[in-house]
Amino acid sequence: MKKVSRISHLALGVLTATVTMTALQAQNDIGAARSLHLAPLPADFSSDLGDTEGSSDSPLSLLASQPFKFSAAVREGFDDNLFTERTNKDSSFYTNVAAGVRYDFGGPRLKLSTELGGGVTYYYTRPGDKVDFNGQFTLSATYLASPRLTISASTVTAYLSQPDTSIIGGTNRVDGDYIYTNTSIDAAYQWTEKFSTVTGYNIYGNLYMESDLNDTQSFISQTISQSFKYLALPKTTLVAEYRANPVTYLVADLNSFGNFALLGFDQVFNPRFRWTLRAGVEQRFLNNPVDGKSTYIGPYGESNLVYQFGKYSNIGWNARYGTEASGLTNVTQRQTFRTGLSVTHGFTPRLSVNAAFNFQVDYFDQANVIDTYTQTVWDLSVGANFKLNRVVSLSAGYQFTAVNAPQAIEVEYTRNVAFVGANFAF
Repeated sequence: MKKVSRISHLALGVLTATVTMTALQAQNDIGAARSLHLAPLPADFSSDLGDTEGSSDSPLSLLASQPFKFSAAVREGFDDNLFTERTNKDSSFYTNVAAGVRYDFGGPRLKLSTELGGGVTYYYTRPGDKVDFNGQFTLSATYLASPRLTISASTVTAYLSQPDTSIIGGTNRVDGDYIYTNTSIDAAYQWTEKFSTVTGYNIYGNLYMESDLNDTQSFISQTISQSFKYLALPKTTLVAEYRANPVTYLVADLNSFGNFALLGFDQVFNPRFRWTLRAGVEQRFLNNPVDGKSTYIGPYGESNLVYQFGKYSNIGWNARYGTEASGLTNVTQRQTFRTGLSVTHGFTPRLSVNAAFNFQVDYFDQANVIDTYTQTVWDLSVGANFKLNRVVSLSAGYQFTAVNAPQAIEVEYTRNVAFVGANFAF
């Protein structure tokens, strides 16, 4: 009985870490959109799912022990390149009003966190439509189905109006309203103290509201994965993984199918410091309306590191190399290297700062379809938050984006966005 209990806690710990990192990645995917247009979480919220001591599995007791957290924000800002143009830039001051609600609860077997938020942004001098609407829903959950089986899930769906350079397969330009969605479900089974398997399914996509963009760029990507994990050292787990990845466009004839063979590890340096790495080969069968069918074979790799160096301070680093949806008409894919570093530091319980840097290199090379060229994307954001009391905090932020493409200068631009505002938590 003692041995089974140990496996149970090991499985729950591993999957809690997995779903936490998945949720962090989902949040990073729409980080820029959150900072500019969506309501922040309540100022006193941490990344934990809450204290579960003394709780039960009863839904009523869970609801009673963990109240809802409400938040709202009002911000004044300035955008110096509303339509991400290289020349003849339009700029405008804007006002953003946003609100959100979050609910967390947990018991010995189930932990769940969910959030719903939205905002309205009004641009005073923007030509044409002056209003943007944005919304977001997130959910993450971990369920200990048995002493050996743990099921985890996370999802994020956002209605956005501005580009986010961190979204895989997304566009770097203002292309109208779109929906971004990303959902993962994983089942981990602890066969022995050292050997476990994780079976997963992920679906994400970009769906554009304008008909022309929907016809050429809207897609859904699905991934079925099977990984085999072996605890080689007390804090080091070796991993072998296979993934199958069909990418389906809603209208355009740009479908593809990918196979991945990967090796890597999960390293737990301590409860606050974790690193995961996967590297291997990607094979992709491509369809294209211009040059028909073709096959791509190339390297693939991804890395995620999370370190919490204080009660209110953490740092995260991620990197990825592989193929992505191109974001261009009649172009099936691009090869992309992307890396990002984000830091949040609480100097005091009242004062915190954050910074994020994302760098991306896109390589377009599809014979008979597009002239070969490379573009680089730089995205830097910084912000600060000062908590006046339990309800009110003040914030300020700045974001700089630059796209460089010497062989295709028409896609180049720079953009500066800044804001100041007040946040309310209830």
